[in-house]
This record gives sequence, C-alpha cells and structure tokens, in this order.
Amino acid sequence: MSRPSVVDSATSRSITGKALEDLVLSHIDEQAVIGLDALVFLMPDYSWSQIFHAVDRLARRGEVTLRRHRFEYTLFSTQYAA
Repeated sequence: MSRPSVVDSATSRSITGKALEDLVLSHIDEQAVIGLDALVFLMPDYSWSQIFHAVDRLARRGEVTLRRHRFEYTLFSTQYAA
C-alpha cells in the first residue's frame, strides 16, 4: 500500500480549501448576513475549525466581512450595505 506524498497531500488540501471557500461564499451571497454558527449548521460535512479557517482567509482577502460581537461571529457579503 503506497502512502501519498507530501506534495499530493498539500495539493489535495489546497483544492479542498478552495472548494470550501467557494461553498462559504455561495452561502454568504445567498444570505447577505449570516452568523458563523448558522453557517456551520448549514455545512455539516466540515468542522467549525475548517469553516472558520476558510472564513478567515476570505476575510483577509476582503471577499467577506467578518465581525465579532462578544462571543458571536457574523459574516457579511461584500455586497451588503452596512
């Protein structure tokens, strides 16, 4: 049984990360404003950590707006006029 190489593993994660980011963006575009916990509920195939990591990457690139109020995270579409 062969083990996947580090390069194959990294490529797989990259593709999965991009697919996850696209899925997150589609949910945010549909809702305009959505809580992180609600987003996690809509995406049961992924962990909270995976989703938050994808959201963090999107927010750092300016593709979504992420706000924290106390213990709640809220995501805003860039199309949402706040």
